[in-house]
Amino acid sequence: MPTSLGPAEIMVVLLVALIVLGPARLPEAGRQVGKALAEVRRWSSAVQNEVRNTLDAEPEPMPPAATAPSPSGAVDTPEPVDLQSPEQQPPA
Repeated sequence: MPTSLGPAEIMVVLLVALIVLGPARLPEAGRQVGKALAEVRRWSSAVQNEVRNTLDAEPEPMPPAATAPSPSGAVDTPEPVDLQSPEQQPPA
């Protein structure tokens, strides 16, 4: 389970960075890390805003139904379909 870094852990990380990078390159490395974190925060914020906007958007209205009522008010209904094969149908 990940936990946040405490003061002791931060000091160890800084000490290791100082030893590995040296005092001349440490400030530049810190600036690069800061820029990278700022970019990640901007990207994360943009993604969160896009998700919120998508979830808050109004749903598009449904298109009208394919069978509209006739002017008399009756609904047009299709003819019934006989699902029996021609061999099973009684002679006409």
